[in-house]
This record gives sequence, C-alpha cells and structure tokens, in this order.
Amino acid sequence: MAENAKIIAEIIKDFKADEIKVVLEAIKKNRKEGNSSTFKALLDLLKDTDEPLIEANIIEFLYDLKDEESIPVLVQAIQDEEYAFYHNFLVAAFWQSAIDGADYLEVFLKAAIKGEYMTTLEALTVIENFDSAFAQEDLMNYESELNEAIEGEENEDKKALLISINDVVRNLPIEGE
Repeated sequence: MAENAKIIAEIIKDFKADEIKVVLEAIKKNRKEGNSSTFKALLDLLKDTDEPLIEANIIEFLYDLKDEESIPVLVQAIQDEEYAFYHNFLVAAFWQSAIDGADYLEVFLKAAIKGEYMTTLEALTVIENFDSAFAQEDLMNYESELNEAIEGEENEDKKALLISINDVVRNLPIEGE
C-alpha cells in the first residue's frame, strides 16, 4: 500500500515537471497506475498547460477512460467554469471512452445549454447513446428547460442542436414503461 502511495505521489509530482518528456511519461504511467487523485491532478494539468503535446496526450487519455471511478471527477470538471475551455473534450470523453454518464443527464443538458457549440454537439452525442430509463417528471422538467434555452438562443446552429437534444430527451425511455 505504501508503495502505491509513493507511485501516486510521484505521478502527481511529475505532472508539474518543467520538462515535457517527464510530464508525458507521467501521463503514460498514470494510465497503468493512476487513481482518482491522479486523475484530478491530470485534469488540473490540462487546464493549466499551454503545451499542445501535453494537451493532446491528456485528451487522448480521456478518450480511453475505462475506470468508472473517474466519472465523478470528470462530471465535477464539466460543472466547473475553470475548465470551460475544455468542456467539449470532457463531455466527449463519455461517448469516446464507453464510460456511462446516464446518471448525469442533467449535467450534460446544462453543459449543452450553457456551453459553446462544440460542447452542445458533444452533449447531444452523449445523450443519444444513453441506454437507461429516466423518471418521467425529470424528463418533463428537462424538456421545459430546453424549450426555454431554445427560445433564448441566438446562434442558429446551436439552437438547432438544442432542438435535436430536446427531441432525443423527449424519446428517452421512461422508468417503469
């Protein structure tokens, strides 16, 4: 156990290294030995880096996620305005990687409504791929929120995406049916 804690601490320390090569190695090591705390540190690195190679490696990592424990950390980042520039990539991780975000439908809807065009597009893709049933009352509330957002949206392309999301939400399976 102490060995694992040492590895985790080393990964997090290497994420902050000045040398790109060290950071890239830490990202690779994180794939094998990381946990939710290294995942949070990885997302912080994404937010703070201006190095395109590091950014690309982290996004590639996100698209290969398999660990269900990463979901709450990812959802928290989607809700955090500090990560707004990367919201489209964070949302896309759910359909790119095969982790299930159905428990967070509301988070994806809010990201679609508040976010940029690409975030809305990614949220549509995620929601289209849901396999779960939802409470009818929740779905009706979401439709209402979406209708309000559609009316207020000035960008015609994003408005079209919100209309598509509304159609998908309207046709999601209802619990007990």
